[in-house]
Amino acid sequence: MKIINATFFIKENKRDEFLASIKPLIAATLLEEGCISYDFYESFEEPNRFVMIENWKNQAAIHAHNENPLLLDLFNNIPSYSSKQPILTVSTLEEK
Repeated sequence: MKIINATFFIKENKRDEFLASIKPLIAATLLEEGCISYDFYESFEEPNRFVMIENWKNQAAIHAHNENPLLLDLFNNIPSYSSKQPILTVSTLEEK
Protein backbone atom coordinates (compact mmCIF):
# COMPACT_ATOMS: atom_id res chain seq x y z
CA MET A 1 0.00 0.00 0.00
CA LYS A 2 1.16 3.53 -0.78
CA ILE A 3 0.44 6.40 1.62
CA ILE A 4 0.65 10.05 0.59
CA ASN A 5 0.43 12.96 3.00
CA ALA A 6 0.05 16.29 1.25
CA THR A 7 0.14 19.43 3.40
CA PHE A 8 -1.18 22.67 1.96
CA PHE A 9 -0.67 26.18 3.36
CA ILE A 10 -3.47 28.29 1.91
CA LYS A 11 -3.80 32.05 1.79
CA GLU A 12 -6.80 33.32 3.78
CA ASN A 13 -8.23 35.09 0.74
CA LYS A 14 -7.95 31.88 -1.36
CA ARG A 15 -9.48 29.52 1.22
CA ASP A 16 -12.97 29.34 -0.33
CA GLU A 17 -11.62 28.88 -3.83
CA PHE A 18 -9.24 26.15 -2.66
CA LEU A 19 -12.01 24.30 -0.79
CA ALA A 20 -14.32 24.59 -3.80
CA SER A 21 -11.70 22.81 -5.94
CA ILE A 22 -10.97 20.13 -3.31
CA LYS A 23 -14.56 18.94 -2.75
CA PRO A 24 -15.22 17.58 -6.27
CA LEU A 25 -11.68 16.15 -6.38
CA ILE A 26 -12.32 14.12 -3.23
CA ALA A 27 -15.66 12.84 -4.52
CA ALA A 28 -14.13 11.77 -7.86
CA THR A 29 -11.01 10.26 -6.31
CA LEU A 30 -12.97 8.04 -3.93
CA LEU A 31 -14.46 6.36 -7.04
CA GLU A 32 -11.06 5.67 -8.62
CA GLU A 33 -9.81 2.11 -8.83
CA GLY A 34 -7.07 1.52 -6.29
CA CYS A 35 -8.12 4.34 -3.94
CA ILE A 36 -8.42 2.89 -0.44
CA SER A 37 -9.06 6.22 1.29
CA TYR A 38 -8.70 9.92 0.59
CA ASP A 39 -9.17 12.05 3.70
CA PHE A 40 -8.88 15.80 4.12
CA TYR A 41 -8.33 17.69 7.38
CA GLU A 42 -7.65 21.20 8.61
CA SER A 43 -5.19 21.88 11.41
CA PHE A 44 -6.75 22.99 14.68
CA GLU A 45 -3.61 24.91 15.62
CA GLU A 46 -2.96 26.61 12.29
CA PRO A 47 -5.99 27.78 10.29
CA ASN A 48 -5.67 27.30 6.53
CA ARG A 49 -3.14 24.47 6.88
CA PHE A 50 -4.77 21.42 5.35
CA VAL A 51 -3.61 17.82 5.09
CA MET A 52 -4.73 15.27 2.53
CA ILE A 53 -4.07 11.68 3.63
CA GLU A 54 -4.27 9.26 0.75
CA ASN A 55 -4.07 5.46 0.84
CA TRP A 56 -3.58 3.69 -2.47
CA LYS A 57 -3.46 0.01 -3.42
CA ASN A 58 -0.28 0.49 -5.47
CA GLN A 59 1.83 2.90 -7.50
CA ALA A 60 -0.16 2.17 -10.66
CA ALA A 61 -3.29 3.57 -8.97
CA ILE A 62 -1.38 6.74 -8.06
CA HIS A 63 -0.18 7.13 -11.65
CA ALA A 64 -3.77 6.84 -12.88
CA HIS A 65 -4.93 9.34 -10.24
CA ASN A 66 -2.28 11.81 -11.38
CA GLU A 67 -4.13 11.97 -14.73
CA ASN A 68 -7.39 13.12 -13.05
CA PRO A 69 -8.36 16.48 -14.63
CA LEU A 70 -9.57 17.80 -11.25
CA LEU A 71 -6.17 17.03 -9.70
CA LEU A 72 -4.35 18.61 -12.64
CA ASP A 73 -6.50 21.72 -12.23
CA LEU A 74 -5.64 21.84 -8.51
CA PHE A 75 -1.92 21.50 -9.31
CA ASN A 76 -2.19 24.39 -11.78
CA ASN A 77 -3.84 26.61 -9.16
CA ILE A 78 -1.72 25.69 -6.12
CA PRO A 79 0.79 28.53 -6.72
CA SER A 80 -1.99 31.11 -6.47
CA TYR A 81 -3.68 29.39 -3.49
CA SER A 82 -0.55 28.82 -1.41
CA SER A 83 1.17 30.99 1.15
CA LYS A 84 4.16 28.62 1.02
CA GLN A 85 5.26 25.48 -0.79
CA PRO A 86 3.12 22.37 -0.13
CA ILE A 87 4.82 19.40 1.56
CA LEU A 88 4.40 15.96 0.03
CA THR A 89 5.42 12.76 1.81
CA VAL A 90 5.09 9.33 0.20
CA SER A 91 5.47 6.08 2.16
CA THR A 92 5.09 2.41 1.37
CA LEU A 93 3.46 0.01 3.78
CA GLU A 94 4.55 -3.53 3.09
CA GLU A 95 1.76 -6.09 3.37
CA LYS A 96 2.45 -9.28 5.27
